[in-house]
Amino acid sequence: MRALRCNSLHAFDENEVYESNKYNLRVTVVQNIIYVYSLLDLWIIQRTGKKRYFLYHQNKKFRNKNYHFQQEFTNLDDVFQYIHRHDKYVLKSKWSLPQQLEDAYRKARRYK
Repeated sequence: MRALRCNSLHAFDENEVYESNKYNLRVTVVQNIIYVYSLLDLWIIQRTGKKRYFLYHQNKKFRNKNYHFQQEFTNLDDVFQYIHRHDKYVLKSKWSLPQQLEDAYRKARRYK
């Protein structure tokens, strides 16, 4: 992640952040950086221009402390929505049983 010096024009207003955070993610705001703590992962949102947001992601799962670039956005609401959808997708696809096993368990419970 390339560090940029904070320009007061790029600093976040706390009200702006809390209005965009519709998913009640835990956040810490430091000038032009937002640290986001979601259910599964750690994120950094960096404002580099008036309508330019860089999203960085750290996977807790792989025990890698480095952040990697995820995506660039032009709207802060979209960034928080992306984080929420990412967690929802990972929980659904990685932590749930395949449909065939789920059906087998359901049938087994009926015949107890």
